[in-house]
Amino acid sequence: MCHEIAHSWFGLVIGARDWTEEWISEGFATYLEDIIWAQAQQLTLQETADQFDLKALLRWRRLSDELQNSEEELQILRPNMENTGQVSESGSSTVKHALNPDKTFMQVHYLKGYFLLRFLASQVGEQQFIDFFRLFVKEYHGQLILSQDFLRMLLIIFPDMERKGLTLSSIYADWLDRPGIPKWLYERSAVWSQAKLVEEVKAEVVKWILLSQSHQGKGRKRKRIEPKVNYKELTSEQLVMLLELLLEESELSVATMRTLKGTYNLQNQDAEVADHRRR
Repeated sequence: MCHEIAHSWFGLVIGARDWTEEWISEGFATYLEDIIWAQAQQLTLQETADQFDLKALLRWRRLSDELQNSEEELQILRPNMENTGQVSESGSSTVKHALNPDKTFMQVHYLKGYFLLRFLASQVGEQQFIDFFRLFVKEYHGQLILSQDFLRMLLIIFPDMERKGLTLSSIYADWLDRPGIPKWLYERSAVWSQAKLVEEVKAEVVKWILLSQSHQGKGRKRKRIEPKVNYKELTSEQLVMLLELLLEESELSVATMRTLKGTYNLQNQDAEVADHRRR
């Protein structure tokens, strides 16, 4: 819901002039959905930061999997590169890869676009970046834009970025015009993997693995006595992380799966948790 609310600004009030740059709509909405959600939940600054790190790691894992299993040409956020926004003499334009059925199922414009915005926010400060969003929406209200419109205005408002080596061409080269994962994202993913909410999940994963091992070590005819374990209450995002990490295990006992389902009431969780439960 927060994602769709964010489209009120990026998607409706401001749109992509060249739809090959759909990250302008989807990447921005993905970035803003976290901010809207945190405001709706009235989270403290620390709770917001913790939640952002957890969601970033979940998205990193999703993007990493996608890029390992997709064509490189579909991983580029600005596939027309320097020809972006150009139209023919008749006034028509084409959307590159629009008829490729694989593109329909890809989230690269959502996720890589979201991470580009997180990278830019890290360079200028989170609150300053949100304040810039307000200026940008006011400046381009009701218009169709290209990536360069957003980036040029950003570099004008924050001239220190260019002094640090961040230019329009370097952002294109690292984020928009090439496939794969930028270096900054690899480095940040290591930090997110050690975030507070992620460490809480890892501790729970250990408990479930030990429970499964205890089940597998018991005889079939012997009555099982479940060990008493205190499982931590988890948020829906933490549950998704828990299920992802448990899916990486080569084997979990059926009894463990039943206990897992009952402990977290998985059948009544939200759609994202349910999707992982069915795997």
